[in-house]
Amino acid sequence: MAAPAYTAVPTNPFAGGFPSSEETSAAASTAASFGLGYLQKFREERLSSLRPVSEFFDRNRLSMPSGFSSVTSRFNYNLTYFQGNYLLMFLAITAYSLITNFMLMFSVAFVVGGMYFISRIPAEGITIGSNTFQAAQLKTGLICIAVVLFFFSSTIGTVFWIVGASAVTILGHAAIMQEGVEGDFVSVV
Repeated sequence: MAAPAYTAVPTNPFAGGFPSSEETSAAASTAASFGLGYLQKFREERLSSLRPVSEFFDRNRLSMPSGFSSVTSRFNYNLTYFQGNYLLMFLAITAYSLITNFMLMFSVAFVVGGMYFISRIPAEGITIGSNTFQAAQLKTGLICIAVVLFFFSSTIGTVFWIVGASAVTILGHAAIMQEGVEGDFVSVV
């Protein structure tokens, strides 16, 4: 009886050279379809409620609330009506904080890149020098390095800054923007 065909699999993912054009295009199309599908779903669900900038910054509807009941009714209306705009504000504040904190941006890129390369390691591990490392060992090492990197990049302070800046801008806008007239006619129709 003849032995089944056997193709050797290299133990080091970096020793096999560059992937073929078919493998590269297949991986790129899979990643692109996943990313585009996620972005399309995000756009349809969350960004479908985007209001025009002229309506979002309508100076005729700006006024100070008269009391606590007025603030709560404005919150209830504006937080749902301008949901897409507020989400974009939050994402813009987050992007600004990442761009202005280079160490945090480097830390995030390092961890994402490290997890990508660890996910590409075969089951038998990778040999560096005379030592063989398994994926779990490399993940533990990456976590230890990530804790130090995120500590020195003031991640906790940045998260609190994002939350505070988003809360002030979003809740401030929702409090001073009067409720729209179109909300009264929706229940009638």
